Amino acid sequence: MDIPLPQHPKPLSVLQSKVLKWVNDGCPGSVFEGYSHRIAARALADDRYITITGKGPTWTAAITQLGVELLKSIDGSDANNHTDQSEADNFIQKLTAAGGVLEVEGGYSHRAANDALIRDVMKSDLRPKGYKLEITSVGSWQSPRYEARWARHFADDVDGRPVPIPDTVGKYHPVAKAFRDGTRGVSKEHVARAAKLLHALATESAARGYEVTLPSSHKRTNSRGTTTLEGDIAITIGTTIVSLEMRELPPNGGAARPYIPKYNPRDQSRPLVINTDFVSTGRFQLELTQEYSTNGRRERFRDGKRQQLDSALPAILREIEIQHLENEWKREQARLKEEDTQRRWEAAMKRARMRIQDHHKAQQLKIQADAWAEAGMLRKYVDGLEARVSSERDAELVNRGMAWLAWARDYIDAKDPLLRPIEVPVLADYRDEDLVPFLDGWSPHGPHGIR
Repeated sequence: MDIPLPQHPKPLSVLQSKVLKWVNDGCPGSVFEGYSHRIAARALADDRYITITGKGPTWTAAITQLGVELLKSIDGSDANNHTDQSEADNFIQKLTAAGGVLEVEGGYSHRAANDALIRDVMKSDLRPKGYKLEITSVGSWQSPRYEARWARHFADDVDGRPVPIPDTVGKYHPVAKAFRDGTRGVSKEHVARAAKLLHALATESAARGYEVTLPSSHKRTNSRGTTTLEGDIAITIGTTIVSLEMRELPPNGGAARPYIPKYNPRDQSRPLVINTDFVSTGRFQLELTQEYSTNGRRERFRDGKRQQLDSALPAILREIEIQHLENEWKREQARLKEEDTQRRWEAAMKRARMRIQDHHKAQQLKIQADAWAEAGMLRKYVDGLEARVSSERDAELVNRGMAWLAWARDYIDAKDPLLRPIEVPVLADYRDEDLVPFLDGWSPHGPHGIR
């Protein structure tokens, strides 16, 4: 008997529609990240579209007849046939039309929506290979602004390749041999398997042309001084060195330590105390020992219920290869930035040398113009003085006045720059320090120098 749909079913969100289709397909893996889909599934279960059983790793869902009917109506309706993917496609088209940079809403109140958008864009077929969506703050605290743009995503450029693990090992790689002979992180009964995994990782890395060494052979410098890398194996690709540490996991993944009874001779009791002895589990973990931003990618690879460390070796090498591409890209970007800074500094120095010469010419021009203006003013005064002297009746005074006027005119002519050969300013050489006022904040001692 078919279960009738409600006359006015509650409209589904985009995520709920996608979860409903996912449940109908049998809940395949590697579709959702995090737990947002389970929250949407709980809302669907409350409306009797699906049923949910189990918790944690045993969580599963099944579609009901009511959900099947609703799914048919969604698939048959063009108005409701929207998915996260289509919204992501629309955003990609808007971003492309905007030239690759688009101002968006951001901040704490939009973080969840933006994170969901970034995840959905990653799954879109329109996303350019090798790039991911990035939403960053480009404003200030007083005027917050956020922009969406494409950022390099090297995980698209690296495929996981098989890492063969031999059934038996005749001759261990030196790194695996050193681990087998001197390790303290794995119990004796499981050293052979751990060494075999390291041997497989080392030999495959060498086969790909990478250098495999002990981490202790590499030094690094930090604020505390120079130390050696830690771990059990170091894989070098170009200038990228990644060290990994092999350890056996304690019971419960280290979340809790088991308690054991311990005899107390005073009262002959056996209270439970924390077991400080290592309890062998045979479960291994390979962890990247260096601090490195993996942008959400895995940094620990371990034996689990669904996957053994053996099958994670391709992912480990893939992670190292991704880090190598990221490091090379960062080095190239740093080189381009340094070259651009050098070019801008050289242009600023050239511009400053021209500006200081212009400043020198302007000073000379002003001096000559002031001298010419002063000569003109003095001539006007002397002309007036001559008229005043000519009106005098005292002959002695007139004679002395005319001598004074003759001297004054000679003095003015000597001061007048237009009555002398033209003085063209001579370009001078200046010290680098003299250029500081004309460098617009740059240092005369190099692109990174101090003023």
